[in-house]
Amino acid sequence: MFHLYFGAFDIALYLAGIYGAIALSKALCDQLDEAQAAQSLTTQTTTAPMQAIAPHLIAPAANREAVSVRVSVS
Repeated sequence: MFHLYFGAFDIALYLAGIYGAIALSKALCDQLDEAQAAQSLTTQTTTAPMQAIAPHLIAPAANREAVSVRVSVS
C-alpha cells in the first residue's frame, strides 16, 4: 500500500510539473508576442545601408631558396 500511495503521489507531482511548465512557457510566449507587437507599432526599425568591405590583404609569396640536406647513418 505504501508503494501505491507514493507512486500515485509521484505521478501527481510529474503531472503538476508538466502543467506548470506548459503554463509558464505559454505566459512567456504571450508576453514576448505582446512586446514585439507593441515595439513594431511604436518604432520603425531602420537598418544601416550596406557599406563596401575593404579587400583582404594578401601577403606576397616568399622566394624559396634551394636547400639540400644529406642524411647519413653511421
